[in-house]
Amino acid sequence: MKSLIFKVSTVLVTVVSVTLMAAALSVYFAHPDATSEMNTLAMLNYDFQQSTGENPMWTVKRRFSVVAADSKERGTVGSYKTVYEAITKSHEDLATQMVSQKTEKGSLKTSVAEQLVKFDASQQQDVQAIGDRVAILQAEAEQWQTQVQARSDEAQAISVNTLEVREETAARRTDVLRLRHELEEARTDLFRLNEILRHDTDQLLRVELENQALDQRLQQLQQ
Repeated sequence: MKSLIFKVSTVLVTVVSVTLMAAALSVYFAHPDATSEMNTLAMLNYDFQQSTGENPMWTVKRRFSVVAADSKERGTVGSYKTVYEAITKSHEDLATQMVSQKTEKGSLKTSVAEQLVKFDASQQQDVQAIGDRVAILQAEAEQWQTQVQARSDEAQAISVNTLEVREETAARRTDVLRLRHELEEARTDLFRLNEILRHDTDQLLRVELENQALDQRLQQLQQ
């Protein structure tokens, strides 16, 4: 497709060049009005200057630069004996510039097309790489999600066990308090029993002493 476009462009440029050459030859041989010809749109970029003297010459200069990198460089087409030759050479120079510009545009278009192809290939590679990276990240995210869920379940189980332990601890604490209370009551009862035992022991001792005194008195009376 690119080759066909380039061939068609070349043919069109050739046709234009031949047409311009024919016009130039027509101007040269038919000798039309030189001033009108120099003021046509085709000659807009050319400045025609005639020198004075015995052998006057027509010098043709470009008004605008044909070198894109140097806007100050306009260049001179040449110096000619007749105005018609100067006009003809100007048409030839214009045709040469058109062919050169067409070739440059074709080369630029080809270069741009190649760059676009490379860019598309690079973009496809980038898209593929990004897709692969996304797949890897999704797999890692799913793995992390599984681990987080496992940790969450484990934490829930620990929480339940902790609650059970707390309830068991609270029950044991209640039992300890109850046993302490019972122990205090038992100590109180023991203290009371000890007091009763001491009191009874004292009474028993007094009774025994009284019995001994009575026995001694009885023995004395029997003597």
